[in-house]
Amino acid sequence: MNDALDQLIEDNVTLLRQGRELIEDLPSTAYAEGRDDLGLSGIGPHIRHVTDFYLRFLGAYDAEPKGGQARRVDYDARARDPRTETDPEHALEVLATIMVRLRRLPERLERLQGQALEVRGDDSSWMPSTAPRELLSLLRHTIHHFALMAVLVRAGGGAPPQGFGVAPSTLRHWADQRAAAAEGVGACAR
Repeated sequence: MNDALDQLIEDNVTLLRQGRELIEDLPSTAYAEGRDDLGLSGIGPHIRHVTDFYLRFLGAYDAEPKGGQARRVDYDARARDPRTETDPEHALEVLATIMVRLRRLPERLERLQGQALEVRGDDSSWMPSTAPRELLSLLRHTIHHFALMAVLVRAGGGAPPQGFGVAPSTLRHWADQRAAAAEGVGACAR
């Protein structure tokens, strides 16, 4: 489709893969536990919240809109599946499904060229949007929740995977800085 869309999809998939790695490394008893002292819900509720947003977005491309209407994403109409909050194995399946669906999105968008997309959340009015804009929003939303999850893991005495909860663009920047340092090029030269 285009490089920007492909990068947004890959960045989202990378984050979701990190979520899977975190869940796989967690003791199952720690998955749903929150930290009242920090005012944070558990890993499971954060994963459920994040996956709900992806599923709402992807759902806009599942069915044909009625009567020339725009495809619509209502982020307030999330399923809020309690099983994703409490069952790490189920959450792993949901994340894997979302990753597959994201990777198939470019071919779907190509067939739907020019179809309008509208979104709303927080009981707002419908607003025009685009798939790339929503993918960027999902990316940032996921980073935010993963950063909170990293705090939870550290507060419980664990260590999240390296780079967990950090924007892919920041990880690329850090890699560029390491490469420049290895080559003896100052950071300000780039």
